[in-house]
Amino acid sequence: MRRVVGRLERLGESLLDFARVRPPSTSEVGVNGIVREAATLVALDREARGVEIVNAVPEGLCAACDGDRMVQVLVNLIRNAVDAITTDRRRHSAPIRGVVTIAASESMKDGQSWIAMTISDDGPGLDPSIIHRLFEPFATTRLDSRGTGLGLAVAEGIVREHGGMILARNRPDRAGAIFE
Repeated sequence: MRRVVGRLERLGESLLDFARVRPPSTSEVGVNGIVREAATLVALDREARGVEIVNAVPEGLCAACDGDRMVQVLVNLIRNAVDAITTDRRRHSAPIRGVVTIAASESMKDGQSWIAMTISDDGPGLDPSIIHRLFEPFATTRLDSRGTGLGLAVAEGIVREHGGMILARNRPDRAGAIFE
């Protein structure tokens, strides 16, 4: 409970950060660990039951970042993937299993080390009518009380503050989306 309450406090801070940008508090963080924490937080939601969350990030991969804020990014992306899968499952009244996979790799670009992370799912994919505004505040396809339309905007802002970017596309090989 303490961990969840702490997470909720950090979520409130993230929403406030959306309104006023603050520099990230950077330290060396194990990427596998932040993925594990984010996956655990999403799995607490009963809507996530029946969706497999696969952490394919190699142990020992580290990044200089604000770990708490990167967990928030991953929670937002994983939760969106789970929501897409479970919404698709209800729409088709079928026992769609659903898998969300988080992977990461390190590369060198312009003499600097970069971590590229991908969050991929086997849900219905991204609606082409909203894909160009996914990262705008209040852009949402959710018509229920759960979606605020801030999750991707907050995630994109946090990643940008860390000197990175988020890209979104549909999977070329089958149904589903990929966020990188």
